[in-house]
Amino acid sequence: MKDPNAQQQTQRGFALLTVLVIVALVATLASELIYRQGLAVQRSMNMLHQTQAAAVSWGLEAWVKQGLLLDAKANQTDHLLEQWAQPMMPVPFEGGDISGQLFDQQGRLNLNNLQIEDATLRQKWQRIFERYLTLQGLEPTLAAVVMDWVDADNELTQNGAESDAYLLGATPYRTANQKMVLVQELGLLKGGSPALIETVKNHFSALPTATAVNVNTAPQAVLEALADWMTPEMASDWLAQRQQTPAESSGEFRDFCRTQGVPQERVNADLTDEFITVQTEYFLLKGLAAYGEAQWHTAALFYRKGSSSVNLVQRWVAVADESN
Repeated sequence: MKDPNAQQQTQRGFALLTVLVIVALVATLASELIYRQGLAVQRSMNMLHQTQAAAVSWGLEAWVKQGLLLDAKANQTDHLLEQWAQPMMPVPFEGGDISGQLFDQQGRLNLNNLQIEDATLRQKWQRIFERYLTLQGLEPTLAAVVMDWVDADNELTQNGAESDAYLLGATPYRTANQKMVLVQELGLLKGGSPALIETVKNHFSALPTATAVNVNTAPQAVLEALADWMTPEMASDWLAQRQQTPAESSGEFRDFCRTQGVPQERVNADLTDEFITVQTEYFLLKGLAAYGEAQWHTAALFYRKGSSSVNLVQRWVAVADESN
């Protein structure tokens, strides 16, 4: 006969064990719910911070557009001594700060100039690109490759590459047969590489219309590529001169070149207004808005039409979360 006391103790043990299991399950579920609630709160906070940072960035864009209009009304030239060219130090606002800088995109060689319909001008731009690539120790045939990438047909240019060259790759694709949007597209081209992009990213641009080079903002490597008679010493002397007295017209830069001993006929033939300028239409804004846990990186390309309007051409955004 079973002992009633022992049986009761066994039942109590099972009951206690059951209670402990239930408590453990409840604690686990509660912990999971608290964890998920914390994630939801963090996610909502990050979204709020990103939205606020984005709103401030768009405010910066509006401010830049107004500033570029005022600059165009104040003078007819663009150079690196102007206010727009100076970096904007971080400006604090409640909960964060914002900073940015404008870059003249016409101080660079526009890859889409290799799509110009005028054959004579296109060939001159091709020689300028080939000269730049040679001076940088790169393969000059890349200029022809770019021409085939941006032209509207599939006719092969000498030393170029059309769709058949890319369709044979491990990941087949066709040439764009349209203007480039980003310099980074060079990575898709025959001979392109991350190292190439790193070398040319501050010297090339990809603008929606043909553009001349602003000699008041172009770096030395771009200036040297403009003509085969442009020596490093001549380009360096111009960089020093424009720090004091930037050119008020493209004719002033031609005058400078003639004072360096270059025959007037060669200067006038090589540096027409289709190739050099002192006015800029395209500006790139790089901005950073930090708010709470979020960092909102923005890049915006603006087109300024004289002193009448400034329009946003395109925008790129990258978001970083400092809590990660």
